[in-house]
Amino acid sequence: MAGVDQLQKHLRALNDGDDAAQRAAIHAFRALEVEEWGAAPQSLVNPLVVSLQRFLRGGSRPPVVYKEVGGILVNLGPRAKGAVGPLIELLEDGIPDSVRESAARALGSLGRDAKDAVDSLVALCTNQSTLALNAVRALGEIGCADQRVRNALVKVWLGWVHTRDDLLQVAHALCRLRIEMNGMIGFLTNHLMKSQAEALRKSAAEALAWCKKTDTDVVPALLTAALSDKNEDVRQTAQAALDHLGLTQAKAILLCAKQLSTSVYAEAALRKSGQPAIAALIEALGCDDSVTRIKAAQILGSFGELAIDAVPVLTSALRDRNPEIRLATAKGLWSVTKNPDVAVPVLAQLLQDEPATGPDDDETRRKFLQTVIEALWRIGPPASAALPAIIRKTKDKNRLVSQSAHNALKKIAPLG
Repeated sequence: MAGVDQLQKHLRALNDGDDAAQRAAIHAFRALEVEEWGAAPQSLVNPLVVSLQRFLRGGSRPPVVYKEVGGILVNLGPRAKGAVGPLIELLEDGIPDSVRESAARALGSLGRDAKDAVDSLVALCTNQSTLALNAVRALGEIGCADQRVRNALVKVWLGWVHTRDDLLQVAHALCRLRIEMNGMIGFLTNHLMKSQAEALRKSAAEALAWCKKTDTDVVPALLTAALSDKNEDVRQTAQAALDHLGLTQAKAILLCAKQLSTSVYAEAALRKSGQPAIAALIEALGCDDSVTRIKAAQILGSFGELAIDAVPVLTSALRDRNPEIRLATAKGLWSVTKNPDVAVPVLAQLLQDEPATGPDDDETRRKFLQTVIEALWRIGPPASAALPAIIRKTKDKNRLVSQSAHNALKKIAPLG
């Protein structure tokens, strides 16, 4: 950053210099970043803001100059709150849109100190342009969510905005203002998880930082992105969103475990978390929801021997009434312990005690039996205790089940 003496020199040029000197001073101030202004003494900032106010009201100037002044005020942030009045004047009709956009951005950077600009910004939201999107963003940053703002932003969301980038900008403002819209969280999490564009994934993560941490998919999507997005900037943005929500990794993992039955991203988030997720998954094995327990067992199994602490709980779950839970825990125990004496008898029994099905459940029965047989096939020769049960299934009424049983026999007890 330039020294204070040099900045004072630029300030004198802004106040007393000719047009060229004033433009050079503005250009020098515009080159300073947010962090540099944060270190500037208030004794410099206060007179600068007064000078910029006077400059903005001092007559007609080229649009590029107004844009640079707007950029200075954006970087000054809340320290420039004295410039609200002149900035509101720059939103008026007849002023070039590029200047109005800079003014809107500068007002947004002032946060609640710019609340007097709300009416003017709301009026711009019907513009159907980049200017309107800047106004929307500014309204979100100012933080006023009264009915006039809600009505304006809802109309934008449901109305003329169509591109993904524009929708993400509007969603960001809606999230900041806690204005809920049907499908908005799904829109954001889908873009964070699936968009090929890094900028869109980053924008989605920024918006999700303002959502409720208990909303389905919010934390699972952010944790997945923070752990595994291929772009470092997106990973950092997702982590910053979790920090903004007040979540350590451990707390985020717990929320993901609680959403195993409802979130499409919770399972991936827990798998990506690795060993730190084991305690939460062990706890999830004890909940009442069967889907949660099944997924918890499956994820623990995917960790292999890292999940050795889960063996007592998994072993206890082998006695569960739900055959799907017994299947998942038996598979998980084999993956963790590689001990066939625990898993194989349970899998063999599942082939014998298959759940009762009606005439419409043939497909469910087939999938279940094939999954059990596949588990034994993967164990291989150590699953020999299950051979009698597998042999019986070679004569099953379902051709696919029968074929799976024949394939398992070849793997578990190969001829010769």
